Amino acid sequence: MRKTAGLAVLAAGCLLTACTPGTADGDDALQLVATTTQICDYVTHIAEQQPDSEIVLEKTDSQGKKHAPDGAKPTVKLNCLLAPNASAHDHEMTPQQMKAMSDADLLLTNGVDLEHFLDSAIDSSGFKGSMVVTSGVPNTGAEAGKFTIDAGDNKADVAPWPFDPEPGEEAEFTHDPHIWTSPSGAIVQVRNIGAALAKADADHAADWEKRTDHYVQQLTALDTWAKDSFDSVPQDKRVLFTSHDAFGYLSRDFGIDFIGAALSDFNAQQDATHQHIEEAVEQVKQSHATVIFAENSNNSKSIEAVGRAAGVRIITGEDALYGDSLGAEGSEGETYTGSIIHNVRTLVEAWGGTVKPLPEELRD
Repeated sequence: MRKTAGLAVLAAGCLLTACTPGTADGDDALQLVATTTQICDYVTHIAEQQPDSEIVLEKTDSQGKKHAPDGAKPTVKLNCLLAPNASAHDHEMTPQQMKAMSDADLLLTNGVDLEHFLDSAIDSSGFKGSMVVTSGVPNTGAEAGKFTIDAGDNKADVAPWPFDPEPGEEAEFTHDPHIWTSPSGAIVQVRNIGAALAKADADHAADWEKRTDHYVQQLTALDTWAKDSFDSVPQDKRVLFTSHDAFGYLSRDFGIDFIGAALSDFNAQQDATHQHIEEAVEQVKQSHATVIFAENSNNSKSIEAVGRAAGVRIITGEDALYGDSLGAEGSEGETYTGSIIHNVRTLVEAWGGTVKPLPEELRD
């Protein structure tokens, strides 16, 4: 689903807001743009580990609101493109975000063909920095032109996209881009981000490397905790149906039978047809699933209809899984680690397992 509508308007808006390549006048801070909520949180977590250090982060959220410590000059400025509870599949750039891209030293992306909205935005913004592909897997056909591509030294073990497109439509992906749904994928992303930050900010390279290593230790502990918790669930109970198709890597890494999205890609703008509902109900019944799960960035209306017709429990609302994006401020999924803890707890408890105590590294 490539979002191209409105790019001409954005290009015009870019001109009006002086989208000229390079760092903003008189500002020597490292300029970063992060596409997904997960990548934004990775950078935030790394940068804010030691608030009394020489690294000072100013973060601008998807709504243009700035967050920075009082009285300190920012050394790093981070602009986050995607909003909580939203999907990269539906994102449309704003003029302010186009301006941020024009000034960016580093554009931190997921890759694996996730961010189709960047296809034209990069050219329209005049971006000339370095595109950091955090997964290590650049988009199909990606070519360095006026900007460079840094795929890092770490590469995610990506899997082919397992779902067939609707009749008459082309598949959106060749490989599954949702690598962050398992901590092992997040570790790859964080390592590549840390290396890129150390390279771009050589004066603080050792500090970036130390912070990155500490975060990787936390993610490794998260991965072990998740495995131990899932191991408490009998294998035949680990049957996952969701309202979206984002959980392939979580399922692969933790022995979950991911039947897939009960209703793939239906959102607030498009409800499933009666035929889609019937087909999904039959899938749920054949799988012997006893519970199905909504996902935070999707409309739950259709999956609720499937659950009622199939006679199974439906996990929705505040208990919905965090898939495409993190949650809003104050929610259990406002951070990456929080989103994984929420997802693991929700799944394990729904399947009748025992959630293990959080390790020391993950306790507040």
